[in-house]
Amino acid sequence: MAFLGSLCTHALLAWLILTNLNSCGQQGNFGVGEEFREVGLYVLEDRPSEEESEQTSEATPTERLPDLPENLNQTLDEMPNLVSSLPDFDATPLIGPGPAPTGVSREDPAAAFLNAAQPPPLSAAGIPSTTKFFDIATRGQSIVYLIDCSGSMSKHNAFRHAKAELVASLERLDPNHKFQVLFYNDQFYEFRDRRGEIDIHWATAANLTLARAYISQFDNSGGTIHFPALMKALSYKPDVLFFLTDGADPSLSPRELEDIKHKNRGKTAIHCIEFGLGPDLLRNNFLKTLSSQNDGTYQYRDMSKLGS
Repeated sequence: MAFLGSLCTHALLAWLILTNLNSCGQQGNFGVGEEFREVGLYVLEDRPSEEESEQTSEATPTERLPDLPENLNQTLDEMPNLVSSLPDFDATPLIGPGPAPTGVSREDPAAAFLNAAQPPPLSAAGIPSTTKFFDIATRGQSIVYLIDCSGSMSKHNAFRHAKAELVASLERLDPNHKFQVLFYNDQFYEFRDRRGEIDIHWATAANLTLARAYISQFDNSGGTIHFPALMKALSYKPDVLFFLTDGADPSLSPRELEDIKHKNRGKTAIHCIEFGLGPDLLRNNFLKTLSSQNDGTYQYRDMSKLGS
């Protein structure tokens, strides 16, 4: 009986073992079309937990911000002083064509030609620089010179000295001036520009060159008639009239002096230069009256002391 019990026990154990082996060998039902995947074991690296990560972040040192000054308003008040102490730098514009190179003009050639043909603008004060004639200084934009060229002006080379002083006065003009030169004896002669026009002309280099040639060709001759030449000179309505003559005689009549004063109406300053022989006798004459009635100056010159 013991033998039969032991045999049954071993048989049961053998059946259980076989049953378990068959169960491990089954592939199982993983669904249609699915493939079998290999399964392996992998060793995971040690990773810190979320709590450890947070603790690590808190423990990492960060850059410390500078402390604000205790008195912030005082520091802000000192900022202008700090800015003013900074060095100055040339601010070069980043946009635009920039300044024109030195000596290079960007003006259109056609525009430059037109500008050259136009009269120059007035100065800032509206009055050009001072000019003078025989040491009579004056200011004005338009100037007329009226010069006696009668035969009597040949004494002591008076006419030659008059022309030299006239050229010197013209050289003092700048392009903002306008001028006219009249010579007269028993008639008058007016300066013309290159187009032959008689007018009061701008003191351009071209006009001044023509005026010098016009002056140099003149010689003195004939008699002396003052009034028509004076009225013609005033017809240009200049700011200044320089009137030079050696002819205190014949003088202007009181009626002629009044007509000149009425025509002028104080618009033109008439400066009179008298060429005489010997010292000034300080006697009254029409030249002194003419200048005093028209806001001008009178000057006497001894022809014998003008030089050779």
